[in-house]
Amino acid sequence: MADVTVLGLGNMGGALAEAFRDAGHEVTGWSRSTATITAAEACARSDLIVACVSDYDATRDVLAAPGVADQLVGKTLVQLASGGPADARSLAGWARGAAVRYLDGAIASYPARIGDAPTIIFYSGDHDAYELHASTLVALGGRSSFVGDDPGLAAAADLAWLSFLYGTMLGLLQGAAFLQAEGADAAVVFDAVPSFGIEIAAEAQYARGLIRRRDYRGDQATLDVHLAAMEHIVAAAGESGVSDALPRFVRDVAAQAVAEGRGGEEIAALLEVLRGPQPAPR
Repeated sequence: MADVTVLGLGNMGGALAEAFRDAGHEVTGWSRSTATITAAEACARSDLIVACVSDYDATRDVLAAPGVADQLVGKTLVQLASGGPADARSLAGWARGAAVRYLDGAIASYPARIGDAPTIIFYSGDHDAYELHASTLVALGGRSSFVGDDPGLAAAADLAWLSFLYGTMLGLLQGAAFLQAEGADAAVVFDAVPSFGIEIAAEAQYARGLIRRRDYRGDQATLDVHLAAMEHIVAAAGESGVSDALPRFVRDVAAQAVAEGRGGEEIAALLEVLRGPQPAPR
């Protein structure tokens, strides 16, 4: 069992501390609002320090507190606040200068599912530090994933997760709005989510294969077919009186791809529109 310090005991930080304790680890928790010891004293008690405050600026504020940097020398700092790849790389630079092993992390879950076997947490940065503490970090989620030595990659994975989360939830709520507008119970779409999830998982694997080979021709449904369906959704929104903002955005992305000559390709080809004029992925 390991000694772990958790900096930040809000909803997520508190869930992290509880998961570590449930796994049998000795946990020192520190919160700016309820602290009975200083952040430096909290860091002195462990070789693994997990920071989960509001954002990278808040993390930097904690690290700048008297004595904290000194207590982190030679230890591992895992940063789990929200931000972007540039934030992660900048903080990793600070850690290198302070002789601190650095892991950036991204939690693909709400606090209620911290510690569950399916929960994914992405990590990037110091691979040796990850290997050293992987058996402890698995307490937070059964599907820990090290995505690369570049410390910005976990934050990129976080952007992928949040894009999926918000896109999925908006689509779900758009469906509920259609049902309610037509006098149906929104439970119809919520009850169908398990079946929808199976279809999405299958489509995701299919799209993954097309993207890997950079050839979007397939045998499921072309973008011409999808665009026609999207046009129906936009029209139905006007007829039902629900917002058409989301359907129009989705339709416009597909229409751009078709205008670029991709009408005969699968929906995975929309990646080329969303990614913009950037170098092909490695």
